Amino acid sequence: MLPPTFKPPNRPKFPRVGLQLLSPEALEDEAIYRGRLLEGLSFEDQPLESVSFEGCVFREVNLSRVQWHRIRLADVRFEQCILAGGQWNELSLERVEFVDCRLLGLQMPEARLRHVALTRAQAQLSLWFKADTKNFWAEECDFGEATFMDAELSSAVFRGCRLSQTDFMGAKLVGADLRGSELSRTRLGLREVAGAIVEAEQLVDLAYLLDVKVMVL
Repeated sequence: MLPPTFKPPNRPKFPRVGLQLLSPEALEDEAIYRGRLLEGLSFEDQPLESVSFEGCVFREVNLSRVQWHRIRLADVRFEQCILAGGQWNELSLERVEFVDCRLLGLQMPEARLRHVALTRAQAQLSLWFKADTKNFWAEECDFGEATFMDAELSSAVFRGCRLSQTDFMGAKLVGADLRGSELSRTRLGLREVAGAIVEAEQLVDLAYLLDVKVMVL
């Protein structure tokens, strides 16, 4: 059972009447899209600015290297999408899910993340610099060499994730749940790890913080 402070993120809400298909040529700057399904489309390298997606599903969509600025996502789900190499600036996410998505090298500095869940995401080398999170939940994700420097991650959950060489320097991890995650060569200090929740087996990977050797008999 999870500790009382850990509450799974609220899931996206979608229109009861269903979703309407959206064609790629319909995307325009400074627009609001509600209750739309984007499936099997490609927006590779396409810029987009000042747009809101509400109650939408992206399914098997290619968003490689997109340049998104001032984007708001509310009640949105990404399923098997490719977001590799994208640059998302001034981003706001609320009740958003990423399931089986590729986020390799995705950059979303200073993003505001509320009730965001990632499941089996490939997010190596992604950048979450100064991300402001609340109810952030990652499960079975690969954040190898990702950057969470100076991020607000209090009570965030990284369950069964790969955090090898992940950079948490300057991040707030008080109450964060790191149990079951790989912490090999994870970049953090005593300040960052203080208050985080780990398992006894993970102390071997964290022993260097205290300059001690852990002998396993």
